[in-house]
Amino acid sequence: MVRLAYKKSPSMGEAISSVCFFGVGLVWLSYGFEYFAAAQFWSASGMFICAFFSFAACIRYVIQNALFKLKESLNEHS
Repeated sequence: MVRLAYKKSPSMGEAISSVCFFGVGLVWLSYGFEYFAAAQFWSASGMFICAFFSFAACIRYVIQNALFKLKESLNEHS
């Protein structure tokens, strides 16, 4: 089972890694559009999937806090 904990604020290293994930996501998204324009749909879909996961990693603490609050609200109603 995944341990969920509320994280108030990220450290400097975590903030830097989030910015890096965002930048890599933008690069992969731009490559995906280039592949899509060149009619290389398999490569484009792979780049779009990578971009999606990179953007998700960028907001990983927002996702973690939302899941924590959801879990807490479900525990209150039980």
